[in-house]
Parts: sequence; structure tokens; C-alpha cells
Amino acid sequence: GRKSMNTQLNQNSFFGGIKYFLKGFSLSTGKGMKRYTLLPIIINVLLMLVGYYFSISWSINYTGDLINCFTPEWLHWTRFIIYPFIFLAVIIVSVLLFTTITLIIGAPFYSILAEKSESILLNKPVPNVPLSRTLKETPAMIWREIAKLIYRIPIMLLNLVMLFVPVIGEAVIVITGGWCYALDFTSYGFENNHIQLKKTYPALKKYRKTCLSFGICVWASLLIPFLNLFMIPAAVCGGTALWVDILRPDFEDDIRKYEAELEERA
Repeated sequence: GRKSMNTQLNQNSFFGGIKYFLKGFSLSTGKGMKRYTLLPIIINVLLMLVGYYFSISWSINYTGDLINCFTPEWLHWTRFIIYPFIFLAVIIVSVLLFTTITLIIGAPFYSILAEKSESILLNKPVPNVPLSRTLKETPAMIWREIAKLIYRIPIMLLNLVMLFVPVIGEAVIVITGGWCYALDFTSYGFENNHIQLKKTYPALKKYRKTCLSFGICVWASLLIPFLNLFMIPAAVCGGTALWVDILRPDFEDDIRKYEAELEERA
């Protein structure tokens, strides 16, 4: 009753998301984590450098064209006001796009990192999963990332429209981007425990403030040069910590059922 409601309110706070964002850094740099974070960092560095090259290039080449296309002749005097907003928005949308590609390519490695993080947080051994099974499940992992991409296509289209709305448009891009990153980085916990993707969305909505603030922190950090190159492994660990503390307790029955199935197979 009232006690569980109070617990839920305590868990669902804007500052809670910031706590898990910071926790991701400490967890990802902890003892025994280097071999789990090194390869994801290398993948992230390579893809993000390519992403930033194209993001800045596109912004320089197309911002003026976009303004010319959508600004009436009699409003051309406002270009110098609109230009910085459009330039920044094009960079932001481009970075979000390349980060999404990075997450799809690196999905198997991020899943392993999340599994290790969950084992540390729960003080349990990492499940001994044969390599053959990991390879067998890799297509499903990648498909899950593609399914998340399909989910965010309408959001990306909305963001394209918001490119042309100064201030309010940027705010919408921040909020929707934060929500997508909350989904991205908490979903590994769901996936590793074989909980369907469709159950992820209502779970995040239940703790909307915590999840959104965590996602916005990740979103902002991915725009900071150099920090963003090391950010994704920390975000995976932070999202897993949020999953373990807040989201996982609602799925104990599903997890017990999955663990019982594993024991039967063994």
C-alpha cells in the first residue's frame, strides 16, 4: 500500500538518474572491468570519430541551405539569429544517428559488459555461457537494437521538424534523445534476463523521472569532445545499475522462470 507507493516515489526522482549516471563511471573503471570495457571503448572511439567528422561536415555544408530553403525572403534578415540554433541542432541529430549505429554494431560487447556489471552489483558469478550460445544469440541482439531504432524513427522525424524551432526545438531534442538513451542503456539488463523488449517501455515509464534524467545526462555527455569517446561503457554500467536497483525487482518472477529453464537445460 502506502509504503510501496512511497518507495516508488523515492525511486522515481530526477536526481536518481544523475546518481546512476555517476555510478556508471565508478563501476566501469572498477577492479576487473578493464577487459570488459577496452574493446567497447575502441569500437566507440573509431565510430564516434567518423561520426563527428560527418556531423561537423554536414553542419557546415547544409545549415545555410536549410535556412534558405525554409526561411521566406522577407525573413532573411533573421538568418544570423537562426543560424547558430540550426547549426547546433544538425550536429546534435547527426551525433545521435552515429551513436545509434555504434550501439547496433557494438551490441554483443555491451551486452557482455552489462552482464558483468550485473554480476558485480548482485554479488553473483557471471553466468558461464558457452561461446557457441553467445554466437547463436548475436543476431537476436542486433535485431533488438534494430527494433529500438525502428521505435525511435518517429522521434528522429520529430527532431528533424524541431530543427527549425529555436529554443523549444532544442528542448524537445534533448528530452526525446534522453528518453531514447534511457531505453538503450537499461535494455541490456532486460535482454540478458530474456525479458521481452515490449515490456521495457512501460517499465521505464513507471520510473520516468529517474530514467529520463539518466538518459539526459548520457545525451549531454556524448556531446562533450573526448569524454564521449569513453562514455558508452560507463553508460552501459550506469544503465545496468539502474536496472538492478529499480527496474529488476518488478521482474523477479520472469527472471526466476528464466533461471529455472537454464537449470533444466544444464
